[in-house]
Parts: sequence; structure tokens; C-alpha cells
Amino acid sequence: MDAKRSSTGDSRAGGFLPISRFALLAQLRQQAPDDAVAKQHERLFHLLAAWQHQSYRSRLNALKKAFLPFSPDRDTQVFLRHDAEQLEQLQRQLLELLTGLLAEANYHEITAADLDRIFSAASPYGLALKVDLSEYEEMLLHARGEDRKEKSFRHWKTLFLKKHHAAVPVYQRLFLLLKLKPVATRIEEIMRTEQVDRKKAEKKLQRYRANLPDNISDDHIIIKLFKNIPQADLEMLFPNTQVQLKPFDKLKLGITAGGGTIGSVTATATKVATATNPMAAAGALAGLAGVVFRQVMKFFGQRTKYMMTLAQNLYFHNLANNRAALTLLTDRAEEETFKNTLLAWSVLDRDGPADDPEQLRRLVEAFIAENFGLRVDFDIDAALAGLREAGLLANDRLAALPPDEACRILERKWRAAQPDAPEPEEDEDSEA
Repeated sequence: MDAKRSSTGDSRAGGFLPISRFALLAQLRQQAPDDAVAKQHERLFHLLAAWQHQSYRSRLNALKKAFLPFSPDRDTQVFLRHDAEQLEQLQRQLLELLTGLLAEANYHEITAADLDRIFSAASPYGLALKVDLSEYEEMLLHARGEDRKEKSFRHWKTLFLKKHHAAVPVYQRLFLLLKLKPVATRIEEIMRTEQVDRKKAEKKLQRYRANLPDNISDDHIIIKLFKNIPQADLEMLFPNTQVQLKPFDKLKLGITAGGGTIGSVTATATKVATATNPMAAAGALAGLAGVVFRQVMKFFGQRTKYMMTLAQNLYFHNLANNRAALTLLTDRAEEETFKNTLLAWSVLDRDGPADDPEQLRRLVEAFIAENFGLRVDFDIDAALAGLREAGLLANDRLAALPPDEACRILERKWRAAQPDAPEPEEDEDSEA
């Protein structure tokens, strides 16, 4: 899969480059043959970053505009009214823009087949989770980077006395977009699939959506970014997730609660039957009620423990929500595009023209391995697209445009993107 990498330098990272732009720029500066070349390259890198940033800033504004009517967090008054057709168009635009950014940020789609496999796996946190995906009109689920984390747990086969260790597969970054189906659409769906009348369908829908927050409606689109999510716990990310008891917990509660309750009922029945004092009989019944109450509270206590585990993991794994998630995703896409373009041009400038894209890919991967000790699957298609869009290839060949000419082209592109802006300053901060 794309963006696959573990914590060791020997693993292979697909698409995603686990190197910051700052480390990459510092390494390229060190390799310049003299100060004059270094300054020339720094200007080129600065102009490339400034022009690409302007381009992604425009795309982010388009994202915000398309998302605003669906935002569950907006704090501005509604002055722009949209009819149903306009909302549908904005929704399509939002999904198209996001799909493009996810690809550029090296996220890969988690398919229906992936979800079937993941949902059938046991949760490493001991949770039994269930989610109904038929509730959603739109769902985007993409991940970047896979890893394995060590987790300790106790198993019933060793009477919970000995800890076992297992490597749990996790997604290092995970993107989720959800939109509920409209109530009317969902009611019709329930009537058709479950063969019930409208009144029963409405009651069923209320039950299905009982766990949803009060402020979430089918008018909203929910966008979230997470980190280090165990694959087997993807269900926890959905707002309609139901926390259920595992079979072992049901058995344990059934034995303790059922056995204790049956014993208490038998003893109470005997006491009531033989009691001659009404107060004694009432006391026996009160004792039975107390036993039943304790067993019921054990059940809810176990469920509460599950909910706490769920909440704690979501709290520490959440990166961004809604508008903040759009900003973060756009920043990641810009970062990957900049690094891909920068690496491809720098290698071509240093080593000369490449015979074909495959040779350029090998040269870039060798550069990364030599200077950073990482093996990567360099995204040569994204790099070539970045080079062509920036105009940094000489005569449509796999040859780097000379730095001075490249700077002139990039400066024209930057000025065209914002004709009234002043000339960009050459400093390291603006390169970021």
C-alpha cells in the first residue's frame, strides 16, 4: 500500500516522503559546490515554495467555500442562501477537491473490501464495536502510512495471569468524511429493506441514530483527521458506533449475575413463604431488589469501562476536525508536492538529463537512501507533474531547466497568481 513505513530506517515508504522540507533544504544546501550556486538554488527553492503556496492557498479557499454550508461548527451568520441544486453542486465540488488533495498528500483509499476485513478483526483494546454504514450518504476513508505497534494484553487461556505481546497494525494517519442520509431517504430505505410501515420505520431510525450528538444532522458534513489508529478499531471513529459486550464478558456477567440472582430469588422465595411477620417478608423482598440492582449495575459498569476506553483513545488520537482538517490536509498536500518537485529537479540538475522516468525514480531513491538512510518508493508521476506545472523541465525532456531561467519562470508564475502582491522576500521562513 502507499505510504507504508515502520519506525525503522530499513522499511520502505511508498509515496509519502518521511522527510521534512527543512531537512531536505539543509541537505541540498550542503551539497552545493560553492556559495554562488547555493544562493542561486536557494532563490529557486524559495520561488518554487512561494508559487506553490499561492496555488494551494487558492485551493484551500475553494474548499472552505464549498464546505461552509455543511459545517457543523460555523459561527457566522447565514447570508448566502443555497437551493437544493446549489448545495448538491457544492457537495460534489468539495468531494472532488478533497479526493485530489488526498492523492497529492499520499493518502490511499480504504476500500469496502478493506473495511470488511478490518471490521471482522478483534479490537486490540478489548472493545466490541458495531457500526451501520448504511446510515451514510457520503463516506471518504483514506489512510497514509502503516505501522505495527506493540501491545500487551492478558488472555483467558492463561487465566489472565500472564501478559502476551502482539504487534497491532495501525494507520499512522487517517482521514474520515461522513454525511448522514436525509431522514426521509433513510425512512424509505428502512421501509423497503425491513418490510415495515412508515411509523415503525421512523421508530427504528430514532433507535439507530440514538447515539448521535444532538447537534449533528443530515445537513452536516463531518471531517476528521486522526493519528495512530489501530486498524481493528476503525469502528470507533464513526459517531453511530455501538459499544457492545464481548462474548466472554456476556458469559462472565451471565454466570455471576444470573447465578447470584437465581440464588437470591430462591432464598427470598423461601423466606417469604415461611415468614409469619410481614416486615420480615418485606425485608426479604428488599434484599432481593438490592441483589438485582447490583447485578444490573455490574452490567452498566462494564459498558462504562468500554466507553471510557473508547473516549480516551479518540481523545489522544484526534488531530483535527472539519475546517482545521481541511487546512491541515491542504498543508500536507502542498508539502508533498514541494518535496517531490524539489527532489526531482535537484537530482536532474546534479546528475544531468535522465533517459526515462524510471531512471529518474532510481536516482532520486538513491539520493534519499544515501543522504537520509531511508528506502522509499518515490512517486515519480507526482514529481514529473510538479516539474511540468512549474515549467522546470527543459524542452519537454527529462532535463532540469538552468537555475537562472527557472527562477524567471517561477517569478512570472508567482506574479500572475497575485498581480498586486510585492516581490517575495528571500528568507528561510517564507520557504516554509
